[in-house]
Amino acid sequence: MATASVQVRSLQYHSFNNRDIPNLYSSPDKVRNIQAKLDGFPSQYVGERVWSGSDMALKQNEWIATLSQEEQNQILSALRHFQSLNLPPASISPQTFPLPQALSNRLRKISQDIHNGRGFSILRGLRPELFTDEENVLVFAGVSAHVAPRRGFQDIKRELITCHVISEELKPGASEQKLRPAFTNGPVAFHTDMGDILALYAMDLPEAGGGTMIASSSKIYNELATSRPDLLEELTQKWTFCQSQNYELDGTPLLNNTVDDKLVMQYSRLPVTGFRNEGPNTALPPPSPKRLEAMERIESLAWKHGLELPRERGDIAFINNFCLMHARKAFDTDPAGNPLPSKRHLVKLVLQDPELMWKIPESLGWIAEQLFGANTEDGQRVEKWQLSIKPESLPDGMIWVASGGTMNG
Repeated sequence: MATASVQVRSLQYHSFNNRDIPNLYSSPDKVRNIQAKLDGFPSQYVGERVWSGSDMALKQNEWIATLSQEEQNQILSALRHFQSLNLPPASISPQTFPLPQALSNRLRKISQDIHNGRGFSILRGLRPELFTDEENVLVFAGVSAHVAPRRGFQDIKRELITCHVISEELKPGASEQKLRPAFTNGPVAFHTDMGDILALYAMDLPEAGGGTMIASSSKIYNELATSRPDLLEELTQKWTFCQSQNYELDGTPLLNNTVDDKLVMQYSRLPVTGFRNEGPNTALPPPSPKRLEAMERIESLAWKHGLELPRERGDIAFINNFCLMHARKAFDTDPAGNPLPSKRHLVKLVLQDPELMWKIPESLGWIAEQLFGANTEDGQRVEKWQLSIKPESLPDGMIWVASGGTMNG
């Protein structure tokens, strides 16, 4: 695919080939001619959401909440109570998965930190080996309901609540299928998913690699505002960031500002660069050199200021998807980069807290409707849950067939 100024030979979702991106906009004179302060945005963002990974790594005691043995027992009691009700998973709520007030308050504090603080937290101390696969998903959903009680759809059909993130590369027939990046062993570039809160439960870990990276979008904004405001201006234009769907094909700005000066970034380069040999979405116009450069600069700054989350089996990471980007390092590969069998298994939920949710701009209102709105003609919500990755519980025995369709990773 070519533009008038740049030939894109091998742009993959995992990495850019920088020689394909001419440095057309680095002249100081050109930059000075761009308005330094974008209309509707502050010159610089301030507050706890503006951080660099090198600083945040020194403050783990502030953002890792470790469960005591007593609290673990309380969660087990809540699970047994829910199971005694003989209700479907869609009925999980703070009322049907009851926890003592003190523990519930700790979990509500996580939501405060996500929405009004640094933008993320890790809950540590769950022991997946004590539960069946099905019980692990119920525990994850029950605990998460006290953080943010509303759950979003994760598939194109708007039915599925759970997403099991495992590698599908070694499954029979996978090489002929259009695997999404999340379901491979390879690295995944910085991006955002759709929705307010991304929650990841580490049911099992890889032998090597696979770290989850996060980065402050406000920190990246501030650096671009100082060095490349022209690229910021490009990010406020309409982009189409959802592939294989018909959502908002006219485009949505990647950068938005709320009425109370919170930066909302919704970003993925997957539709522009494509993935492996699939290429970009042919329904989209070819990317301009400036857009390619903007994406390259975002990726570079995200790695510069990113934080690799520490991990233990049983960790739940809660990430504000509006103000943080996330990425993943490659895992369980041979020296040539080929995938090896892996135990890595994350379960993903998309959450919303009606009490603390941000007032997002109207241009992003369609996202909330797609994820959290009704999915039946009579205005009801009918949810499907996959409680296991056992083949008999999955369509065609493949995770990616059902999961992750509305997500950019």
